[in-house]
Amino acid sequence: MELIVFEKDSYYKLMEETMVLMYKVIHEKHQQIQSTVEEEHDFLTTEQALKLMGLKSKKRLYMLRDEKLIDYYQHGRRKLYSKKSIIAYLNGQKII
Repeated sequence: MELIVFEKDSYYKLMEETMVLMYKVIHEKHQQIQSTVEEEHDFLTTEQALKLMGLKSKKRLYMLRDEKLIDYYQHGRRKLYSKKSIIAYLNGQKII
């Protein structure tokens, strides 16, 4: 077995550098997880989709959904709309 001896100041400096590196890695991983979570929470309820699109009629929203102009997901009776697809649809309707 080998024994490595550090001076007190060198030891604390090494520990500080190690902790800074560890916190940096943890922070980067946390940001990566947050961006993934934000992408996953891209879903809107019917009411939120209506508000985002500025629609008052659910019938128009259903028509856009049925014509596959906007994406939606269904879990049981609940339908969730893709925020990205709604924004893409709205940008496609832009008049220059």
